[in-house]
Amino acid sequence: MQLKSCRFCNKDYDLQQPFDEPAQQAGLILAEEEYGDAGEICGDCLASRGRLAMMYRSDYFGD
Repeated sequence: MQLKSCRFCNKDYDLQQPFDEPAQQAGLILAEEEYGDAGEICGDCLASRGRLAMMYRSDYFGD
C-alpha cells in the first residue's frame, strides 16, 4: 500500500486504489485534462469534483 495525502482534505489515501465510481472517473478526467493534479487527490475529493462537473459543466459531460 502506497499512501499519499490529498491536497484538498489532507486525508491519506492509497495511490493503488482504483477509481471505479462514475463521479470519481469524471473527476479524474478533469484532474488529468484540465487541472493537472491527477495523483494528488483522494477518491472522495475526485468524486466531489466529478459530481459538480456532471451537474454544471456541459462542456465536458453535457448532452
